Amino acid sequence: MIVRIAVEELKVGMFVDSMECSWVDNPFWRRSLLIKTDEDIARLVASPVAFVSIDTRKGRGTTLIPHAERRRAGDTPPPSTGGEPPVERRRRRAGPAAETLEETLGRSKQRVVALFQEARLGKAIAIEAVTPLVDDIATTMQRDAAAMIKGTRLKLNDDYTYLHSIAVCALMVNFAIHLGLGEDEVRAIGAAGLLHDIGKATTPEHILNKPGRLEGAELDVMRRHPAAGHAILGELGETAAITLDVCLHHHERIDGSGYPEGLAGDAVSLHARIAAICDVYDAVTSIRPYKRPWSPHEALAQMLSWQGHFDPVLLDAFIANLGIQPLGALVRLHSNRLGIVLDGAEDPTRPLVRTFFHVPDAQFVGPEDVDTTRDPVLRSERGDYWFADRWAEVSADVLANRLPVPLDGGSTIAMGVR
Repeated sequence: MIVRIAVEELKVGMFVDSMECSWVDNPFWRRSLLIKTDEDIARLVASPVAFVSIDTRKGRGTTLIPHAERRRAGDTPPPSTGGEPPVERRRRRAGPAAETLEETLGRSKQRVVALFQEARLGKAIAIEAVTPLVDDIATTMQRDAAAMIKGTRLKLNDDYTYLHSIAVCALMVNFAIHLGLGEDEVRAIGAAGLLHDIGKATTPEHILNKPGRLEGAELDVMRRHPAAGHAILGELGETAAITLDVCLHHHERIDGSGYPEGLAGDAVSLHARIAAICDVYDAVTSIRPYKRPWSPHEALAQMLSWQGHFDPVLLDAFIANLGIQPLGALVRLHSNRLGIVLDGAEDPTRPLVRTFFHVPDAQFVGPEDVDTTRDPVLRSERGDYWFADRWAEVSADVLANRLPVPLDGGSTIAMGVR
């Protein structure tokens, strides 16, 4: 049975099935766990979490909790009979007002700059300072992911590497949580994202900050940074294996065409595959003085087209996690129309969509550009399922703002409709 209780009522041996909080307020960074020690309870009591649901089939039940205080999950909590209301306890625990995004980014950048300076001077990196920084970045990402990524998008030459490290850390933490990885693994992945480019501390600045494409020998020098970073971190002796792996292998590709070791397939770890996706996505969507950034829609479409570059299953999961549809993707709207994602929307999670097919009637309709803030995207769809081998022709007509030619000799029913 699932029973809803206050965190103060927890006992060692209970199995927490869920917590009533955002993941960033969760002191364990995972949805469920067995309460093993009094310290576990203390962490929850000290957190903003007020209520949890326990599963009595997997752990200790509520026999020691007064019957009047037991509540099934989903029940309305009884009126307070005294003491501090849960909402006030949440506010008290939350501490002072959250700092602004600019303050968080500025402070995070200062810390990352210090890490790179220590590496550049051959000093040991203060690795113990990394985890609190990862937590700060994760908190800001949870508060407003879109603003966080937007805030790191404008990168001047002098601070590109530092802000890129922060952005990759944020993307990797967010993605790791989406994949359901455990607390320790998520934190290690965040540290790996923050330090994945630490080897660039050894790269000459005229190459690192060159306002244009690197050529020949310059590219060879730049490609030394994974091994250089791995060596820097390896000297610390206490660096997590995940961080070392990501630092060395975030430029590897599934087809073996990456560097520095040319690993392929399963030889590239899950963590390095995650890093490769987040690293490239931030790089191609960043605003640089010498190049036009790709929009999120355009970036994801291009990344999908690079056969052999990324793990395709992970890339699909990354797209789902972002909630951003690639340019040219087929989607179904809440109005039960199919449409193709266009570019240009201010909010990439609510793209402009050109609709052209009405699902209930199974027929084409005149192309119409729809604002998905009013008619939200319901889900992505497969063009080959709906239109079989004519999908390329149909999508070309729609993007040219033409009504597609009816299928099957005049029938307007799509070939793939089931």
